[in-house]
Amino acid sequence: MEDPIGSHPTRAEQLDILATVIADLAAAGDRILDFGCGTGYVAKLIFEKRADVSIVGVDLKPDSLEQAKRNLAPNEDRFKGYEGNLESLDDIGVPDGPYRFALTALTFHDLPDEAKKGVIDFAVERLAAGGCIFVYDRLRLSESATFPLQQSIWRRIEREYGRGMRTAEDFEAYEGDIAPNNRPARLSDYFEWFDAAGLSTQILHLHGNVALIAGAKRD
Repeated sequence: MEDPIGSHPTRAEQLDILATVIADLAAAGDRILDFGCGTGYVAKLIFEKRADVSIVGVDLKPDSLEQAKRNLAPNEDRFKGYEGNLESLDDIGVPDGPYRFALTALTFHDLPDEAKKGVIDFAVERLAAGGCIFVYDRLRLSESATFPLQQSIWRRIEREYGRGMRTAEDFEAYEGDIAPNNRPARLSDYFEWFDAAGLSTQILHLHGNVALIAGAKRD
């Protein structure tokens, strides 16, 4: 299976944390909703830890869904893929649930903020009582005064792991790289969206500006 994590040398650890938390909290028969499932990388990590759960994956690219089916062949009876745009979730026909978990990994930065909020709301409506949503993605840096601190972290990652992450010469160059296909949200945005959707929020892992954020559905 092609490894999609090379652009961030600590990404493997973060995704394993995501899969581990789900595996530890899951019960046999739990259903998981994966927004932007791609070729099934995260689903495979979860199935390796818990083969008694099922996953519904949504992705824009039919080729990715076909590859996901091949990659997840040992668990093909527990994975169902749906093609569609996350900006038009109501048109996809995703089963209503309930789902014990929902997740999205490295997909939200491709979406406008209103669509990010829409995915969160859509997921929470379909979560079982006490269910959890996980968002794993880059965070938008918003303070020029602290940008040199972030640059130091990027340089350290490159020294420690032999390769670096996204970087920029200065804050102005960083902001200039924000584009229609590169729109990470601020951490404060996620806290606001999660709270409005009825979620209690926790940051599970943060390295550089890449975060794993969890929300538990409140009663």
